[in-house]
Amino acid sequence: MVSKNRFRSSPGWLFRFTDSFLILSGIFLGGYIRFWGVTGFSYTGDYLVLRMMLIVVVVQVNFHYFDLYDSKIFRDMEKMGILLVGSLGITFIFMTVIYYLIPSLILGRGIFSISLFLILIFTFSWRVSYSYVRKTWVSKEKILIIGTGDLAKKIKSEILENGLEGFEIVGFIDEDRDKIGQRI
Repeated sequence: MVSKNRFRSSPGWLFRFTDSFLILSGIFLGGYIRFWGVTGFSYTGDYLVLRMMLIVVVVQVNFHYFDLYDSKIFRDMEKMGILLVGSLGITFIFMTVIYYLIPSLILGRGIFSISLFLILIFTFSWRVSYSYVRKTWVSKEKILIIGTGDLAKKIKSEILENGLEGFEIVGFIDEDRDKIGQRI
């Protein structure tokens, strides 16, 4: 029986919600950094929530299409960083087209560029932290596989290759005593 540990499968809604929060935080902080020292600066204007949520949705969709919600991606931080940069680059291109077609959706002078850089920093840091917690603090369910044949090898490869870090293979059992100590 498989326990319902959320860290075993792909990240769920709480992970995506945290991403959304970090994206919004990057947008707000980007505005304050852009107008640093200007008194009275605040986010005001028509359709402000729509403009900010549009960025959140576009970034989230790109994260999805770049497989940044796949649990396998948390194994390779370098690949995850490259995919984050790529997805935010596509976000930049897509939002540039939207801003060209509908100029009233622009947040302000330079806010979007600064925000994308902050979103990259925030989401990468969040993913590294999540990966660390996932690897170190979550107890793994130990598995003892009965048999050493093809099915046992397939089970082993499924666990090791498909991002199921919540499981730890402790060994294999076989009737043949000559197979003791051999690698499967």
